[in-house]
Amino acid sequence: MKSCVGKGEFEGEAKSTQHGSERGGDITEPLLKERKELSCRNVTTFALCLVVYLCCNLALALFPPFFPLEAAAKGATSGIVGAIASTNPLCAVITSPIFGYYLPRLGVKFTFVAGIILLGGSCVLFATLQWLSGTIFIVFCFLFALVGGVGSSMVQTSTYALAGLLFHGNYGVATGLLEVAAGLGFMAGPPVGGALYEVGGFRLPFLVVGVTLLGIFPILCIIIKPIGLKEDQLSISIILRVLKNFMIISLVLSAVIGTSTLSFLVPIYSPFLYTQFDLSVYKIGLVSLIDAATYVGLCLVTAPLYDRLPPRPFIITGLVLCSLGCFLIGPAPYIGTPQLWLTLVADGILGAGVALIIAPSYTAMMQATRSQYPELSTDAIAMFISGVIPSAISCGEFIGPLVGGASKEAFNFEECASALLMLLATTFDTCYKILYPKSQPSYAVD
Repeated sequence: MKSCVGKGEFEGEAKSTQHGSERGGDITEPLLKERKELSCRNVTTFALCLVVYLCCNLALALFPPFFPLEAAAKGATSGIVGAIASTNPLCAVITSPIFGYYLPRLGVKFTFVAGIILLGGSCVLFATLQWLSGTIFIVFCFLFALVGGVGSSMVQTSTYALAGLLFHGNYGVATGLLEVAAGLGFMAGPPVGGALYEVGGFRLPFLVVGVTLLGIFPILCIIIKPIGLKEDQLSISIILRVLKNFMIISLVLSAVIGTSTLSFLVPIYSPFLYTQFDLSVYKIGLVSLIDAATYVGLCLVTAPLYDRLPPRPFIITGLVLCSLGCFLIGPAPYIGTPQLWLTLVADGILGAGVALIIAPSYTAMMQATRSQYPELSTDAIAMFISGVIPSAISCGEFIGPLVGGASKEAFNFEECASALLMLLATTFDTCYKILYPKSQPSYAVD
C-alpha cells in the first residue's frame, strides 16, 4: 500500500520503537510492519477520532441553553443543576487515570468504542427524562450524567493514547488538532442544542447527538485495528514515581489552573455582562464564543510548532497571557472602570493563554517523562499521559465553576478576577522555577 505520510517518517518511527523494545518496549515485529505499511489507515483512524472527539464535546456542551430551565420546571434548584453539570468532569478526574493504567489490558480500541457507546447511550437516556419530574428526575439525571462521564473519560483517554501511538514524533500536531476538535465541539454545542430544542423540545437535542454517536460505532469497529501492548509496562510503583517528579507536577498544575481560568468565569461572567453593559442574552452568547474561537484558532496555528520548538516557553507564555487577561477583564479595581471593548479583548487573551497552556502539555510531559525515565517505552509513556492530561483538564473544569460561584457570593466580578490573577501569578512563579531550573540540566528531548 502506498503511504500517505512520508516513508522516512515511519522508518524513523520503526527504529525508535525497536530501540524502545530493547529497553522493554511493548511493540512486536508484526505490529511494527503493520504500522509501517498502514500509514493511510493511521491518518484515516485519527481523522475519525477527531470527528468523534468533536461530537463528544458537542454532546457535553448541549445543556446550557435549555437544560437549566427544564430542570427548574421539574423541581431542581440551581445548585442541583450545577451539581449535575459537575458530575461529568468529576467522574473524568477520578476515572481517567484508571483507564490510562488499564488501557494495555482493556485495549485502546475496546476503550474507545465502549466510551462511545456509553456516552451515546447516556444522551439517548437523557431524552427519556422528559416524562419524569421531581426527585425521580433528579436521581436519573445524576445516574445518566455518571454514565456519560465514564464514557467521556474513556473516549478522552483512548483518543490521547491513539494520538501518541499512531503519530510518534508528531505529538504536538496530533494533540493540537484534538484541542481544535474539542474547542469546535464546545463552540457548536450551545447553538446546536438551542436550535434543536426550539424545533423538537427537550428530547431532540439528546436524541440527535446520541443516535449520531451510536451510528459511528460500526465504522469504528471496522477502521480501528487492535493495538498490541504488554500489560506489565505500567505498574503502580512506576506511576507514583513519575507523578512525584516536580516537572510532571508543574505541568499538571499548569493544566489544572489553565483550564480552571475559563471555567471559573462560567457562573459569574454572564451576570457581569448583563448588569454592567446591559447586553441581551443573544449578545452574551456571542461574547462567550470569543475565548473559544481564540482557543481553537491559536491551537490550529501553533500545533505544528510544538514538535519543532521546546513546549515549555509556550506554557509559560500562556500563564502570562492568562494573568494579563484576568487583570484586564474586570478590570482590576485599581486601574479603572469596566469598558466593554477591554473586556472583549481580555476574553480573547484568556482563550489564547489557555490554548498555549493545554495544547503543548502532552508534548512537554512526553519529553519530560522520556528524559527522566528512559527505561519506559514510548507507548507506555503514551498510556500514562493519556490518563493524566484528561484528568488534569477535567479537574480544572470541575474546580473552576465551584470556586467562581462561591467567590461571587462574597466579592464582585472585578475582585474575583483579581483573586484569580494572584493565583495565576503564583502558579507562573512556581512553574517557571521548575521548568527552568538554574542548576539542573534541561529536561527537553531533542
